This record gives sequence, C-alpha cells and structure tokens, in this order.
Amino acid sequence: MPAIAAPLPVIRPITDLRTQLNDVCTQATETQEPVVLTKNGVASYVLMDSGAYESAERRNRVYLALREAEIEERYRPEAVSAKESDAKMREIFALWGIEYAPEKAH
Repeated sequence: MPAIAAPLPVIRPITDLRTQLNDVCTQATETQEPVVLTKNGVASYVLMDSGAYESAERRNRVYLALREAEIEERYRPEAVSAKESDAKMREIFALWGIEYAPEKAH
C-alpha cells in the first residue's frame, strides 16, 4: 500500500515578515498551507490564510464531534423501555412520598 504524501511545510525566517510581507502572505494564500516562521532557526510562529484556518478548524470540530459520538456509542448503556423507565421512576418517587404519574402519549 503506497504511503500518502504530505506536503512539505513552508518554512521561512521571521525577518521575511519585515522584508517580504506581501510575498509571505501570497504564499500562504496560494498554498493554503501554514507558513512556519523561524527565529534563529527554531520554529516560533505560524502564519495561515484565514480561509485555510477556518477550514482546518471546521475539520477539527467535525473530527472531535465524530470522536465524541464514537465514544458515546461505545460506552452507552443499553436502551431502557418506557415500561422499565416508568417502573424505576415510580420507585424513586415513592422514596420521596410522591405519586409518579407519567404523561400519556397523544
């Protein structure tokens, strides 16, 4: 199975923001990839096109929602019938001395 090739990161020195700002911004917009800005050869900041950022955030939210749903499904207790639920509610209400009267479905 062939490996999926990820694009190489765009890495630029932070001084490019001062000397070539338009070029850095154009590169971020055209590639739709983050531009890693380095200070003394060490990654310090990341510059992204706002559309690419919003798209990445949306993907992340969808991923997290799917992951949460997967976890809930895995650990969800078994379904309880309305009859079993009403019996349990009557038992709980009886402890408080209150009569439980479920609403009738219309």
